[in-house]
Amino acid sequence: MMTDPVWQDAARLRQAGGAGSPAHGSPAPVGPVHGGPDVFTGGGDMGRRMRAMDWSATPLGPAEDWPQSLRTIVNLMLTSSFPMFAVWGPQLTFLYNDSYRPILGDKPEALGRPFAEVWADIWPDLSPLVVRALAGEATYHEDRLLVMQRHGYREETYFTFSYSPVRDETDRVAGMFCACTENTARVLAERRLTFQLDLAERLRGLNDPVGITAAAAEAIGRHLGVARAGYGRTDPTGSLISVERDWSDSGVASLAGESRLLDSFGPALIAELRAGYTLRVDDIATDPRISNPHTGGGGPAAAFAGIGARSLLVVPLLKAGQLTAILYLHETKARHWTDTDAALAEDVAERTWAAVERALAEAALRAANKALMRERAAVEAANSRLAAEGERLRTLFRQAPGFMCVLRGPDHVFELANDTYMQLVGRQDLVDRPAREALPEVEGQGFFELLDRVYASGETFVGRNMPISFQRRPGEPLEERFLTFVYQPIRDEDGRVSGLFVEGSDVTEAKRAEEELQQLNATLEARVAEEVAERERVQVALLQTQKTEALGQMTGGVAHDFNNLLQALSGCLHMIEKRAEGTRIQPLVDAGRQAVDRGAKLVQQLMAFARRQALRPETVDLRDRVLGMSELLNRALRADIRLEIDFSTGLWPVEVDATQLELALLNLVVNARDAMPDGGALTIRATNVTLAHGDAGAAQGVRDGLSGEFVQLTVSDTGTGMPAEVRARAFDPFFTTKEIGKGSGLGLSQVYGFARHFGGTAWIESEEGRGTTIGLLIRRSGTAPATAAEPAMAETGATRVGGHVLVVEDDPIVALTVATALEDAGFTITRTATADEALPLLEAGGFDLLFSDVVMPGTMSGVDLARTAQRLRPDLPVVLATGYSEDVARATGVMVLPKPYRIDRLVEVLDTLLTDASRVGVEIPSPRGGEGER
Repeated sequence: MMTDPVWQDAARLRQAGGAGSPAHGSPAPVGPVHGGPDVFTGGGDMGRRMRAMDWSATPLGPAEDWPQSLRTIVNLMLTSSFPMFAVWGPQLTFLYNDSYRPILGDKPEALGRPFAEVWADIWPDLSPLVVRALAGEATYHEDRLLVMQRHGYREETYFTFSYSPVRDETDRVAGMFCACTENTARVLAERRLTFQLDLAERLRGLNDPVGITAAAAEAIGRHLGVARAGYGRTDPTGSLISVERDWSDSGVASLAGESRLLDSFGPALIAELRAGYTLRVDDIATDPRISNPHTGGGGPAAAFAGIGARSLLVVPLLKAGQLTAILYLHETKARHWTDTDAALAEDVAERTWAAVERALAEAALRAANKALMRERAAVEAANSRLAAEGERLRTLFRQAPGFMCVLRGPDHVFELANDTYMQLVGRQDLVDRPAREALPEVEGQGFFELLDRVYASGETFVGRNMPISFQRRPGEPLEERFLTFVYQPIRDEDGRVSGLFVEGSDVTEAKRAEEELQQLNATLEARVAEEVAERERVQVALLQTQKTEALGQMTGGVAHDFNNLLQALSGCLHMIEKRAEGTRIQPLVDAGRQAVDRGAKLVQQLMAFARRQALRPETVDLRDRVLGMSELLNRALRADIRLEIDFSTGLWPVEVDATQLELALLNLVVNARDAMPDGGALTIRATNVTLAHGDAGAAQGVRDGLSGEFVQLTVSDTGTGMPAEVRARAFDPFFTTKEIGKGSGLGLSQVYGFARHFGGTAWIESEEGRGTTIGLLIRRSGTAPATAAEPAMAETGATRVGGHVLVVEDDPIVALTVATALEDAGFTITRTATADEALPLLEAGGFDLLFSDVVMPGTMSGVDLARTAQRLRPDLPVVLATGYSEDVARATGVMVLPKPYRIDRLVEVLDTLLTDASRVGVEIPSPRGGEGER
């Protein structure tokens, strides 16, 4: 009989693979064959494990004694890439191939064990099917649900498989064979898709936000089979969570109508929700974020017990970075929440809130449409009234006795001009022409510049008896006129200046009559006296300006040297503390450090007064700051002046430069003191105010164009008061009523500039003989004041990166103390006195970090050195230290430490920079041998 050629091809393939098999291209013999092919041929890892296993210790006995039927089914299973297993014998001994192993999950070793032990968790479901197979009936099951425990928790799985009886050589059923495939992912995906489509269809027909959330909660609750599902919303403060409606099965109480503190459920869990993470808790009793042996039965665990929840899945909804709502799923027993559960819950939450937003938008649109219809009728009725009123106003504008015009845009294009204005300028062709084009002869007289300034600043300008020259008739010379007028900004609906309104009168005749009268009444002596007085005032103002500038320059230099002295003292105190640790000298070291801190504060105040220090806005508690100054304020007053401080409760924080605030308050207190030569009372008050346009109670702030939330700070005295003409000029720079040499005229201008810089304003209320009140509006800060805290110290024995630091410092004492302290901290130090000396060392390389002073002798400053170092080695960390230097503003991209700094703070900064450099993969070169200090 001819053999099919495929057997010959198969024989060659087996020989090439080294497997023992017939070698002559013929099919293997049928029937019991002793010494035939190995039953465990191939099979990958399971084949190797079966070959290595001692089968004599199992109910199957030695493999060489197995019946051919078992050998055949095992060989078929091992050589297949499809998941398969077989059970054989009285105990249904379990055998499987490589493809089946993932289905077992984390179960213990199953090879050679009884089938009922391997799948004990689902044996009640499988045993009826096994019985049918052993009875000789083959069965097929598609997408059958099996709730098994193979990864440490119970989970739904779906399999398509067949159980086929296997007969031995006596034609009796001796075992069972199964080929299977797991379809869990597909089945769950199909269920999820169906659920999502049904939910979308259900939500599409709902318009009530509460009904939408309730329907979604019920749908996902039933789909996932949980005990309770619902949505909660947070209050505006983000501290309370409230539930309007939810869904629960018959055995769990509803949470509808309840509100609870979020933090009662544990800060760790709530922090995850506020950060936008979906929260999964499989078991309240074992979750380390909740259970705490020190709280006994209280704490978060008690809060969850109070609502009957043992496990939960919570999805947060964030709007503008704030937690606004949650979708919660609760179970009364422990449950493992899968990634699929979480993904479905997140999808439902997003779909639900999208439907809620749609419903709210539709409701708002319906309400807007109704309002629009009502307004439309009112607008149509008003339009006719406005048309008549507009015509009347145009007639009044045209016939007004004073000149008027309306200018549009930054080029001041004439939009309207009345008859009087056209008669004044001698032209009719003004409309739709820019002012500079229509009136070219006015160029250079300052009026166009005034128009530009009012348009840019938005501040009204009033001119009185101002001369202007027009060419009122072609070919004639310019004619001088005197005008009293106002330039008033016109603002659009957004508050931006869109044009100017000009209104005034020609006062030429009155002006000339006044001048003639003055010339008749004036005397030469009066004019000379006025000229001398004016010259004296100018000289005093010039002298005061020069003094202020000289003080600023002197303060800058003193600050640099004084801060270097303070730095040297701080470094020496640090070294004394390290070398005298554990002795009674510590109180003296602490006292010395307090003195250094007070000295540094004094330098900062000097620099702020001299205006040589950049503003540093920070959130300030006004009550604490003023009370902290009370001793200084009392020292600034005399014994016959009583200081009273009256602050409202719940005072808002403000964002200001603290030093400028203290300087402004000190200026006000000193002025009040000088206004009370016979003693009296000085009262400082502060209260919260909210300004709105049209608010009569806050006229000053509204008049200055302010609105919003402010803190109002007032300083009142019982002194001599101010006449109206002094009050009108009190905020002008260099204006003073004090004797020459006793006042700079800058105190109140600093107060006014301080208030305006930080978003507020200042004003004066005063009458002669009845005292003075100066008020400030300071805008409320949106953040809470920072609490002072000692810098965190590195733990003893903590691992330090270390490294080779190039220290550039011209002050020998500062350089010595800093270098010694850094060496004690584990750094290798190379020291130079100038940037010029440091540059060749940087070019040679070998340093992990550059630490340099800013102001040094030589051709380069510390900022120049830092820039050069960054060009040479962009990855080199750079830290600058300065006692004072305006040049430090150019030092972008580097850390700047103000002197005096604490040594432990310096060590912390260097450690942080070197650690960050090592984390991003920057190679830290080893220090070069033989280098020392320079």
